[in-house]
Amino acid sequence: MADNYKNSKFMTDAILDNLQSIGVAPNAQTSNLMRSGQLGSGIRFTTLDGATPAVFNPVVGVVLSVPSMWDRWPKLQEMLVAIMETHAKSIAGIDFGYTLETQDVQVGHDGQTMKVPTRTTRSGVNPSVTIQEYPGMPVWNLMRTWMFHIQHPDTNASILPAEILWGGNQSNLGSQIPAWFMSAYSMSMIFIQYDPTQLPDRIYDAAVITNMFPTEIGEIGFERTIGTTKLIERSINFSGIVQHNENTRALGVSVAKLLELHKINYNHALPGLAGTADASRLIGGGDSNFTDISKYGLRQQIGNTDIGIDGDLQNFNYRGGDASGGDNDQSAFADRYFSSEVGDKQKHEAYSTSDLDDGVADNSGTRQSLS
Repeated sequence: MADNYKNSKFMTDAILDNLQSIGVAPNAQTSNLMRSGQLGSGIRFTTLDGATPAVFNPVVGVVLSVPSMWDRWPKLQEMLVAIMETHAKSIAGIDFGYTLETQDVQVGHDGQTMKVPTRTTRSGVNPSVTIQEYPGMPVWNLMRTWMFHIQHPDTNASILPAEILWGGNQSNLGSQIPAWFMSAYSMSMIFIQYDPTQLPDRIYDAAVITNMFPTEIGEIGFERTIGTTKLIERSINFSGIVQHNENTRALGVSVAKLLELHKINYNHALPGLAGTADASRLIGGGDSNFTDISKYGLRQQIGNTDIGIDGDLQNFNYRGGDASGGDNDQSAFADRYFSSEVGDKQKHEAYSTSDLDDGVADNSGTRQSLS
């Protein structure tokens, strides 16, 4: 029997190797369709391994190139990469397929025609990215800037030269703007379809989409409807040309090996905003980067031996104001709450802590004396 990673424990020929002739990845684990059919005579339990359905998780998109017109502003390039790779809620319009076109030829005298294959075409892509907007509207503003750097609506020309001059750089302007080719204003991405193990050499496939730039960024979001607020999502439409073949898949394997997503272990992710599992750095105030919270809450009560439960309640002033019970709005509320029919005795008991020391609660919820 072959190694378990290549074959099923129960079905020695569940997986086929070397199906590159039909475009399967070299290291893909491909089901043996010849041995594992389940919809012929009926179910065949002994070959179910070979009939396991493929599971497609969300594709992973990786930016391969960014607009070279932003080489002088690397932060814009970094923001673009971050938005596309780590902030996109969804990326639609990147799916594609193939169509074999035909022409009809008349055969016989009964009106039937015979179809003759003529041309295979690949469907185009229209990427559309949905992104949550953030304070300051960085998503919408970055995409708007991208558009204006390509062509400004008020001049019908790129605003890029004026932006560089506005920044005070008057010398050799031409050398600061690349030749106005596609790579100057567009980006390219690779989209990798992993299998459920997320191992780099087991990816299902990968495709490259280039000539990507925003064609529509949507409305800014202004609206006035009394009594309503809303969160803003941006839907950005892009142009794109898709490339798909064995080498795009090989590139996907290489990129996946660089990413090493399969090595990320969230079972050992550092907790909280501080990103540390060392409580003494946080609660104990041992790290100057964090606020010392040891003086508050449980740590304050446990660490201060002069204050117990009884002391805390004695120092607690229900009426508000100072410890002597000075009058204010809260004390007036307390006087009304503890009305005359309750009586002075129960007023006193409301503040007393002696029953915490020498009393216990019976089943009815009232306190009984231990003496």
